[in-house]
Amino acid sequence: MSQVFDDVAQPKPWLAEDIRKNTQWIRTVTEAEKAGLRQGLSAFLANEKPLEEASGEDFPFEGVKQLIQDIHEQLYKGFGLIVLKQFPIEGLDEASIKKLYWGFTNHLGVLRPQGKNSALINHVKNAGGVYRAAGGRGYNTNAELDFHVDFADYVGLLCIQDAKSGGISKACSSRALFETLKQQMPELAQALQTPLYYSRQDEHAADELPFYATPVVAFEQGWFSCRYTRNHIRYAHRHEGAKAPSPIQDAAMDWIDQAAQSDEFTFDMRLVPGDFQILNNHVILHSRTAYEDYDEPEKKRSLLRAWIATPNSQPLSPLMQKAFHDHRAGAVRGGIKGQEYDKKKQDYTLKAAAFHAMICD
Repeated sequence: MSQVFDDVAQPKPWLAEDIRKNTQWIRTVTEAEKAGLRQGLSAFLANEKPLEEASGEDFPFEGVKQLIQDIHEQLYKGFGLIVLKQFPIEGLDEASIKKLYWGFTNHLGVLRPQGKNSALINHVKNAGGVYRAAGGRGYNTNAELDFHVDFADYVGLLCIQDAKSGGISKACSSRALFETLKQQMPELAQALQTPLYYSRQDEHAADELPFYATPVVAFEQGWFSCRYTRNHIRYAHRHEGAKAPSPIQDAAMDWIDQAAQSDEFTFDMRLVPGDFQILNNHVILHSRTAYEDYDEPEKKRSLLRAWIATPNSQPLSPLMQKAFHDHRAGAVRGGIKGQEYDKKKQDYTLKAAAFHAMICD
């Protein structure tokens, strides 16, 4: 039986049936909004400013205030996810799509660095990477991924080209999983609230340890947050000073992995060109099935990914400080600092934070 858990102050836990019955998480971009986005892109192109120096103020999008409000509303008061349909990429080349995407995501918050090269936007495309490896990542492979969260308040995925087959996006409510586990096996739920060690997958900066410790689930001022990437937990103990999970922690994660694969908890969606999926990482686990590409390079599966710190973000437990570098609500936090977080990217961060009046230490 369908069950939407009662909670008015933060994103709702949900089961797959709830998502199928209530499509409030789907939002079609209107013709007026498309025009405003295109006009803002044209204004940016006319200024000829380098992209990495640009924040929201450099993209004067008209008529998108309601769209941005609807996104934040769904991510923090709805189901914690939204899919924008018909984001206006048709007819644009890849470079222009990236600029439009950069501009719009900067109106949602501050872009956070991803990976060893500290990229502020990543191209999700099969480049022959190996997922099941000590330094493995999923975005540059065509492998099936574990359920996980990304390193920011929001993750945005804009589909430019879908796969020949497979590549189905999967999402489930981490709150629904946790609350169910707590009802059925409270000792396992408690184990998820004890810190575990996570590898930084060899993408850490020179001033960082190659691992950190944080619980999978934590609460702060009544707010739930989940930090779960088992592929990083799996390899953490290879680092001196990091420990492998305890048997009860492994059992709790086994339960999460198995439940997340069930039709009861998980909803599948195929992203097609122009679909823009945005998830609240604190309450949504996501995954993807393996996929097969077309032979032609221009037809290969291609998405843009942004990790976004948002000005309306929730507080996090101090236990998550080492993971996110800041636990305060409204702070610029998260991301993988990487090894190329240079002055240009630092200057961008300060400028983007100022645009949103966000805390940035």
